[in-house]
Amino acid sequence: MQVKEELRKRLIILRDKVDESKRLECSRIISEKLFNLEEFKEASEVFCYFSKKKEISTEEIILKALKENKKSALPVCEGSNMIFRYIDGFECLEKGSFGVYEPKSCCKQAYSSESTVCITPALCYNEDGYRIGYGKGFYDRFFKAGPCIKIGLCYEDFIQDFEPSQNDISVDIIVTENKIRMISAKGGRQTGRKI
Repeated sequence: MQVKEELRKRLIILRDKVDESKRLECSRIISEKLFNLEEFKEASEVFCYFSKKKEISTEEIILKALKENKKSALPVCEGSNMIFRYIDGFECLEKGSFGVYEPKSCCKQAYSSESTVCITPALCYNEDGYRIGYGKGFYDRFFKAGPCIKIGLCYEDFIQDFEPSQNDISVDIIVTENKIRMISAKGGRQTGRKI
């Protein structure tokens, strides 16, 4: 078992070395897999984030949700909490916390429901759906506030073995360029399916 802090430092360095052509190709494959999921097709709302640096690109995901007239929202950090705000397009965004694009303050606050898909950022995941993010705990606190279907996007190489912290909340599905992992409600892994 790897220690989370040490793993985070090592993977940030490793991720920063990901070739741009590989990032774009993995992003394309992962997006296609996501779009084929029933959970995404049936979602009335898609909560996403605007990707940065070497993260899996989310721009096509946001555009797809908007094109399909799904209510689309992106996060805004307010102190130690994170909320989502609805957007109608990229013109609703501005650079905010941590240099990341987020909705302008005039955008209406969004609240998740059981038909909301939340695309969840992470540096890596383990096989049980737990994530290592950037250490701020925004998403874990958000997930405790209301229901949603949590979907993580990740490079296959970044599925790692680590012990989650006590307050960590697992995602429901992990999508990599190789396969889709369906995670059971108890935090145990179901058989990954290749799509």
